[in-house]
Amino acid sequence: MRSGQLFWGFFFLTIGGLYFLTKYDVIVSDFSFVWDIWPLIFILWGLAVITKHSIGRPVVSALFGIFIGLMAFGLFYNFFGTLNIHNKNHRFVSERYSQEFDRNIKVAALELNTGAGMVSINGTTDKLIEGYSRGALGEYDMFYTKDDSSAKVKMNLHKRSLNFFRSGLKNYLGLHLNPQPDWDIELNMGAAKAELDLSDYKLRDLQINTGASNLRIKLGDKTERLVVDVEMGAASLTLEVPQNTGCEIHTDMALASKSIQGFTSKGKGHYITDNFDESSKRILINVKGGVSSITVNRY
Repeated sequence: MRSGQLFWGFFFLTIGGLYFLTKYDVIVSDFSFVWDIWPLIFILWGLAVITKHSIGRPVVSALFGIFIGLMAFGLFYNFFGTLNIHNKNHRFVSERYSQEFDRNIKVAALELNTGAGMVSINGTTDKLIEGYSRGALGEYDMFYTKDDSSAKVKMNLHKRSLNFFRSGLKNYLGLHLNPQPDWDIELNMGAAKAELDLSDYKLRDLQINTGASNLRIKLGDKTERLVVDVEMGAASLTLEVPQNTGCEIHTDMALASKSIQGFTSKGKGHYITDNFDESSKRILINVKGGVSSITVNRY
């Protein structure tokens, strides 16, 4: 097969695939990351020239087609919003979740396992946790365990059969947490978008594992030591960190775009604030990822 045929074949496959994956919210992204990865075109172009008369040319042509298809779709999506590709006639379900707060609870843990969609955690409640979900894929199974002064809430996206051509895979989950206990939060997400304002909570540990996602996380200063571990695929990550806390960041991200304000670079993906050594409150952030972008702002 000719290299040109491979290029155009994978180009149109990528455009069509992204259209349907976005239409049914299997991928939920604003595709803003395309502005950060566009220089890859020169790398692929160079590989195409180098492998022009070699057996590797078809592979490079296929990769070139996928990349240009992603870029074209992402640029079009950014210029024209959501493309009006969502069916307004979807039938959504809605559920509410709530767990009463026991004042003996000093430490609480939240484990959230979800797929595509939107996750929002913000605001406080007098219960341990409360929230709601909506969408054709909006049902979660919630499990609660308590042991003396500690408690754990686990939420799993309820899996059920779906008709891709009659219902969208829209999935929204909004949660509010009690501000009194110390919190450990673990989020395992697929192609999701997350808006997390965690500044009102006494957060000790935050773990996020995600694929192609857009993450915005606001951290607070309620604890002396906060550890944040983020592992992501082709994702965009924005972090907001309080100015009165000392912060240290370690990144291990391939082909990443970085905008880290108010930090001093120590080399090899290591950044630190000037007040880290003398600060009584510290935030330690570890980020691993593929083709990604990371922005860190101090507020």
